[in-house]
Amino acid sequence: MKINKIFFISCLFTCFLFLFASSTLTAGDEAADITEMLRRLGENVSAFKSLKTNFVQEKDLAIFQNKIVMKGRIYLQKPNRMAWHVDEPVKYSVVITDKSIRQWDEDTNRVQEIGLSGNPVFQNVLNQLTVWFSGDYFSLLKDYNVRILKKSPLSFEFTPKENNVAGKIIKNITIGLREDERYLQQIKILEISGDSTIIIFKDTVFDPPFDSLDFEVKRRV
Repeated sequence: MKINKIFFISCLFTCFLFLFASSTLTAGDEAADITEMLRRLGENVSAFKSLKTNFVQEKDLAIFQNKIVMKGRIYLQKPNRMAWHVDEPVKYSVVITDKSIRQWDEDTNRVQEIGLSGNPVFQNVLNQLTVWFSGDYFSLLKDYNVRILKKSPLSFEFTPKENNVAGKIIKNITIGLREDERYLQQIKILEISGDSTIIIFKDTVFDPPFDSLDFEVKRRV
């Protein structure tokens, strides 16, 4: 099961690279369309203060035929608290706040913590990750070329520019929105290596009641 945990961490790291750089608009009318759509999306999702959602993550490796599939839950509480819990096939948890990143896995049954005080790199990751999952998409428009793939439901493609460090790993990222445009439907990350990752969000609930253990990495037995 250790290899599955490594792939999950790898996917998170890939997302972090994407979030670090954000995106650059394409020229002309499409750029204006993208600007307006992302502004509208930001308005649509600005109302909720927290959410929980199930996810299915599928990792395709170019050198293998079989997919690696993980299932779990994400909890988000604005402005700066997030939890990822993988339930199968391996149990693994990450909780991110403005003070620390904590993780736990069933292989070691140990909790590890990284403090964010005096660590601007991880603080930037946290800020960008929170922005992405909280829906403030307009603030992500800086270092990627962006184009609209479909308007109903909305789908965008983000391609790293040549001077973007993410381009050394990522070929492109496709973002799909729900029909009501209140939240993400899926994220697909295509890597230069040919590997790809799809994260599908299901049963998203806005402003749910939270259990005290939802933001704990040490799992229930």
